[in-house]
Amino acid sequence: MKGIDVSAHNGFINWDAVKAAGYDFAIIRTGYGNDISQKDRWFEQNIQGAHAAGLKIGVYHFSYAISIEDARTEANLVLQIIASYRDWLTWPVFFDYEYDSVRWSRQNRIDPGPQLVTDMALTFLQTIAAAGYRVGNYTNLDYYRNWFQMERLKDYPMWFAQYEVDSPAVSCPLWQFGGENVPGCSGLIDSNIAFTDLSNGNPTQPGGESTIGVDVFHRVQTAEDGWLAEVHNFDDYAGIRGHKIIGWAIRTSHGYLKYRVHVLGKDWLEWVDTRNGYNLADINGYAGNGEQIDAIEAYFVTPDGEPYQYAHYKVSPNLQSYYPEQIDDQADGYAGVFGNTIDRVQLEVE
Repeated sequence: MKGIDVSAHNGFINWDAVKAAGYDFAIIRTGYGNDISQKDRWFEQNIQGAHAAGLKIGVYHFSYAISIEDARTEANLVLQIIASYRDWLTWPVFFDYEYDSVRWSRQNRIDPGPQLVTDMALTFLQTIAAAGYRVGNYTNLDYYRNWFQMERLKDYPMWFAQYEVDSPAVSCPLWQFGGENVPGCSGLIDSNIAFTDLSNGNPTQPGGESTIGVDVFHRVQTAEDGWLAEVHNFDDYAGIRGHKIIGWAIRTSHGYLKYRVHVLGKDWLEWVDTRNGYNLADINGYAGNGEQIDAIEAYFVTPDGEPYQYAHYKVSPNLQSYYPEQIDDQADGYAGVFGNTIDRVQLEVE
């Protein structure tokens, strides 16, 4: 698939001419920075024109974030800008951090490195994803090698920029290969090749229905460490080997999970659900009561009208190997063995 990415710098675009020339998608700039005054002045015209012409649409935001909180503010700005066009955005919202972003940080006496840059990217992406949008990260070869900790970003589609080559140097679903003369546009326009359709959701299911992808973010509490950092889907496990789990908190990007835990030597605690995320300051805002946990149960509630998806989860007994994966439509209904404390949890929905 072939597409273009545009901003106010490109001026007026005849989107019907772009479509007629064989282009399939457009990635449109929402703006830059963290204030509504920095919204791209051509955003409305571009997204309306691209939609009317029948193009698939994604967006990108040029980041000037200098902190994690700043990245979250930028993400919330983007959510404000795109709110009216939610149904039109079938391609990802991309985080765009480049050389001018670094210049701005240094001007503000912040010397960013791979840790901070990646933390800001993840904060932006996770904030957007939690609102139900698909997300991705823009980068080039220098930033791929030196500025982003790519292993931490491996689960997000990469929009990779590399010009004057026959093919990208790294495997990527979306390649920005340089400027072209595009019918309906003035001057050279950034052009792209997509090696896969980045539309929301998984491939079409039998019967023509499409499943929206669900991102799950969860974390656990241990007596030794308190609440540990969030992990995403099956990318990693929540917990530390040998540290017994006493609490479990989950949030989802779409639909919601009902979940509960079984306390060692006692019974199941009350169900908790993810409709309002989680609240670690409220004993009812997560699953657990400060006592050791030996089993967990989770059930995904699929929104009406969508093909069913299920929670897949597994636990490891303390200092041992994982028990078999559980799926929330299976009869036994939980992961774990009563009497055996657990130290790690994995969870995803599909």
